Amino acid sequence: MAELLLAVTAAAFAMNMGGSGLAPAFSSALGARLVSRRLAPVLFGVFVCLGAMLLGSQVARTLGKDLVAVEHLNQTAALVVVTSAAASLLLANVLGVPQSTSWVTVASISTVGLLHSSLNTETLFHRLIPAWLLLPCAAFLLTRVSLSLFYPLRPDNFRRIEWLTRRQRALKGFVLASSCLVAFSIGSNNVANVVAPIAAAGILDPILGFALSAPLFGLGAALLTRPSRTVGTAIVPLGPIAATIVNLVTGLLLLTASVFGIPQSLVQIMTASVIAVRWVKDGPEAVANHAPLRKVLLLWIISPLIAALITWLLLPVAAGLMDGGTGHGP
Repeated sequence: MAELLLAVTAAAFAMNMGGSGLAPAFSSALGARLVSRRLAPVLFGVFVCLGAMLLGSQVARTLGKDLVAVEHLNQTAALVVVTSAAASLLLANVLGVPQSTSWVTVASISTVGLLHSSLNTETLFHRLIPAWLLLPCAAFLLTRVSLSLFYPLRPDNFRRIEWLTRRQRALKGFVLASSCLVAFSIGSNNVANVVAPIAAAGILDPILGFALSAPLFGLGAALLTRPSRTVGTAIVPLGPIAATIVNLVTGLLLLTASVFGIPQSLVQIMTASVIAVRWVKDGPEAVANHAPLRKVLLLWIISPLIAALITWLLLPVAAGLMDGGTGHGP
């Protein structure tokens, strides 16, 4: 019964991550009508599967073994972690705000570690948190430098834009290809958020977990589309040049994090990149006074706290029920 409940909850979590992940991957391509709303989830699902199968194992190892002692991520803890992270992410999707699955998952797993006094603070404070701070800053700087080749409009920059505009087909292809790169990077990093707790509990082999979970991202992307209207449209409308730069910067940075086993928030990297676009085009005042951006930032702070609180409340209750009913409690 516990395994079935965990499977259902994990499937719901994966679908919610797909709904949240479609936003940073394909919102620009959708906004430019380079791909239909029916085809985008299909492409998204295919490239998420490829990324998960090829590069997802390092992040799964960090979440499942390096952050908390593996014996404390049993079936009970895995169920609570997935439930807590899914609940906080569902709140973000209902509000239409792309959310960090990595932050909510790490917050939930870290709470398990704190309750059992087995949290690996070296991993959390010396690996994860520095990466969470540095990579969005890198995204902002790289995007700002790259976009300054085209904006503000000076004679030399205008000639570059005009040259690219005359090659609309190639430019549209770059946008779509870079969107697929973002989906691939999501697979390499974010699918581990649902696979790692289940694999650590000994329920599924990680490879089988990736094979079963990754397609659910595409299904979730098809059913939960509201967050795709926030990044790239509500913060700042992205043209094809800016969209390609944003996608390339965020996709490559997330792939770098995956190679080093860092569970990293793609939406935060991408939002930092999009903020750089608005900074270059409209100035820093436009960033500081932007209401949708403040909503996004506030929810990023609240959601991990919600996941940690749910974990703290549910884990003792679930442990007692599982221990009394099945003997699998901690």
